Amino acid sequence: MPAILDDPAGPPIFRVSGDPPYPDPAHPAVPPSIVPRHVTLRDRQTVATVVPFASRHEVPESLLRYLHDQFNKEIEGGDTYPMLEPMPFDNFASYWFQNFGGIMLLGHINSAAEVVEGKDWSKDCLGTFYIKPNYPGRSSHVCNGGFIVTDASRNRGVGRLMGEAYLDWAPKLGYKYSVFNLVYETNVASCKIWDALGFKRIGRVKGAGNLKSHPDRLVDAIIYGRDLGDAAGGAGSEELQAA
Repeated sequence: MPAILDDPAGPPIFRVSGDPPYPDPAHPAVPPSIVPRHVTLRDRQTVATVVPFASRHEVPESLLRYLHDQFNKEIEGGDTYPMLEPMPFDNFASYWFQNFGGIMLLGHINSAAEVVEGKDWSKDCLGTFYIKPNYPGRSSHVCNGGFIVTDASRNRGVGRLMGEAYLDWAPKLGYKYSVFNLVYETNVASCKIWDALGFKRIGRVKGAGNLKSHPDRLVDAIIYGRDLGDAAGGAGSEELQAA
């Protein structure tokens, strides 16, 4: 359920303004105020954790490769992301985690150090998202995010919970406003989440998507925006937070 995206072919855009100064590309680190976020899925029983990562190098390679595969499946599906060709592994890893990323995993996890090789990520990994500046320099306090819900976690409330984590963590990274540039209006699940989480439909791009599911017409895209000043929290339960 992506919320698209800046140009993956372009150079990384790092924050150079704002307080606190996260992330520092020379010394990537998760801010002390951001800790693993424990959540309960839609069934009210399954426990999962959204784990923060400041760099691709903190993520086990096998997990990165699984996320890369899931991302390319979205591209090949041709209905959510605008790219036409699959992205090479190194490009994806650097792109997705170039500033800050979260990964939702099954179980109660207390730190990123507990996320290690040897897992069956097709069962244990539920989704991922990134947070990065949408604009450079003087407007770098406006952020953007991209989201992937994995094959194992459809219809389990994962997208909503990652959206809540995004709203919790983005202001702690120093961002003041969030923009999602290109959410195709046919991506109903994604639109429902952002509408429910208080995002405003601040624009429409006519005919933005030449999608595989609609070969007979061009699909409009919604531009979403939200002030992050009142974005704290979320109870960490998909059912309790559902609107």
